[in-house]
Amino acid sequence: MEARRLQHIKGGSFTLSLPKEWVEQRKLKRGEEIAVFEEEDGSLRLHPIKMEREEPAEVVLASENFPEVRALEYCIGTYYIQGSNKITITSKKIIPADVKKRLKLLRMDLPGVEVAEERADAISFHVIIDPAAFLLESLVEKTSSFSLHLQEDAVKSILENNFQLASEVIERSKEALRHYRMTIRQVALASFSKAIARKVGVKNCRECVTFALIARDLNRLVYHSSSIAMQFVTLRGRAKISREILHTIEDMSSVSHEMQRDAVQAFLKEDVMLAIATMGRMSDVRLKEKMLLTTILKSVKDADLAVALSHITRDLRRIAGYSVAIADDAMNRTLAPAP
Repeated sequence: MEARRLQHIKGGSFTLSLPKEWVEQRKLKRGEEIAVFEEEDGSLRLHPIKMEREEPAEVVLASENFPEVRALEYCIGTYYIQGSNKITITSKKIIPADVKKRLKLLRMDLPGVEVAEERADAISFHVIIDPAAFLLESLVEKTSSFSLHLQEDAVKSILENNFQLASEVIERSKEALRHYRMTIRQVALASFSKAIARKVGVKNCRECVTFALIARDLNRLVYHSSSIAMQFVTLRGRAKISREILHTIEDMSSVSHEMQRDAVQAFLKEDVMLAIATMGRMSDVRLKEKMLLTTILKSVKDADLAVALSHITRDLRRIAGYSVAIADDAMNRTLAPAP
């Protein structure tokens, strides 16, 4: 640590000289603006304004390092989530047309990604969306809405024996995953830049962590709702499900659906009591799960039907479990010692 003396100048203002090495490293010049932020602990943070305007470094991937296209796709997606604004894939040879076609399909999975430049031996993707246009709370709310509707329709497809609706739920879940990737990207950008954090509605590092946690938990909710539909699709042509089992599935889904809704509201409204009430309903879900599994084992003779119904039961319980996790996220967001 280096101590510097505070100077008092005419007009009542105070000045403090900046370390020469710090100024030179950031290539600052006389007259340039420096933003001053007061942190929660009362300390001051200095940040050159021109640095806030700089674009993140370009990521360049050599296709020769990825024998399988799937690995390259995964890396592009990860760099996107981690906040890269430009991702370039190069090759010492011509990139095959079928490989480029697969890479371009990533635009369907990664919001805001477009092809910026293309040559025979290279292709560049740019992210053209402004982070400030998407508040994190808004993204959480939208992803939650997707998840709630997915669960409703997945269970509805079972109750109405509607395989077309189940297939649609599976396809729709991909859009919810787009929202998840966008949310994690916003969290990553907020962790890198105080300026972006302010724009997306993040107050501090601790809150940034809680947004990452709820994004992960919402993604699991989407997965399990989609899994319910996928399990039901495998039952096409099988014996019909008894009314007793359908009624219990509907009852169990109703509770887990309410838990999911209330947990997200507890997070958004920073409502501790609602979060605690949500956690308290887990025992009811476990009891319903036990009753449903017992009924399935005793009354369902078709082994494949019994297995699928057991998976659906466990998916509903896991939705309740991840709702408890979101309620815990709400508690961690709300309850923190004063700085």
